Amino acid sequence: MKKLIALTLAAALPSLAYAADGGPLDGADFVVICVSDKDGGTVTLARSGATDTGFIDADKIRGEAKILPGVNSLTFLHIKDQDVVTFVVDFEDLSYDMSIKGQHVANDRGTCQDPVS
Repeated sequence: MKKLIALTLAAALPSLAYAADGGPLDGADFVVICVSDKDGGTVTLARSGATDTGFIDADKIRGEAKILPGVNSLTFLHIKDQDVVTFVVDFEDLSYDMSIKGQHVANDRGTCQDPVS
């Protein structure tokens, strides 16, 4: 049991360190711009009002998104018509993975700039 607690704390420490800086993982408002490795397109993600709701703006994707916390990451979940967009930003290495499921299927990855508060 002590090993499990130690492992859990070790995994959480990087998140806690980032959160102590007032970053996106602690609920702070932010804007982050991400660039696709695939085609160079940009995606802007934002949170305002320190809520679990944000905004996503890309070439063909624009609108409100639910923000779900993860380990060192935030997932932006955007549902429009028959498409579900899942955009996961890893704030440890500033990478992202995006997938669209539904009528329009797509996958993308890339890197993000440092978040701006």
